[in-house]
Amino acid sequence: MSGPVTLLSVIEHLLKNPGRILHECQQGRLQVPARLLLSTLISFSIFGLLLGSFSGGTQLWASPLKVTLGIIAAVLICLPSLYIFSALDGLDARLSQISAVMLSTVALAGLLLLGFAPVIWVFSTSTESLAFMGFLGLIFWIIGLYFGSRLLLQTAAILGMQSTGFLKTWLAIFIIVTLQMSTSLRPLIGTADTLLPEKKKFFLQHWVENLGQVDINR
Repeated sequence: MSGPVTLLSVIEHLLKNPGRILHECQQGRLQVPARLLLSTLISFSIFGLLLGSFSGGTQLWASPLKVTLGIIAAVLICLPSLYIFSALDGLDARLSQISAVMLSTVALAGLLLLGFAPVIWVFSTSTESLAFMGFLGLIFWIIGLYFGSRLLLQTAAILGMQSTGFLKTWLAIFIIVTLQMSTSLRPLIGTADTLLPEKKKFFLQHWVENLGQVDINR
């Protein structure tokens, strides 16, 4: 990367030339993963803020906080298994390299969510359907994960991974963890009497029970 390592330059390389990001991380330039982390925090905070703007009030600060903490928790929970699964697929990489790859993956997904911000804002100010807003947020998250997953697999190939069977299994686990995290930290869109849920629920159970209800976050 020519010139100073700024947030904008890292974002530009992540979108246009992610291989350069990997190279810089391999060279030990700590500014790059630091900027990736900052980009992730900003993207998910804005995404959470727009989700919270649907209900307003407490959700204006609670939702961005929960969304940001949720993705950080998911990354920390799944990072050890990513290292193990990568090794099983024959990837000879240090934990620091795997961490940079995962951070790039999540940062890219966050940028996709940030790109959809205007769409979320339009619907948050023009509809009263909690179910639709939840569905919209889920669709955008899936799209972000799709492009992030592509980056992860491409980066693994660049690093010399020949097989991706275990890595694809890990991706499925990571997706499930993020979806469960969204349920464990509910409400993210609507309102509830408590900041966090009082009952444990599996995310599929939560969706089925609340599909079409006025308040899907209870």
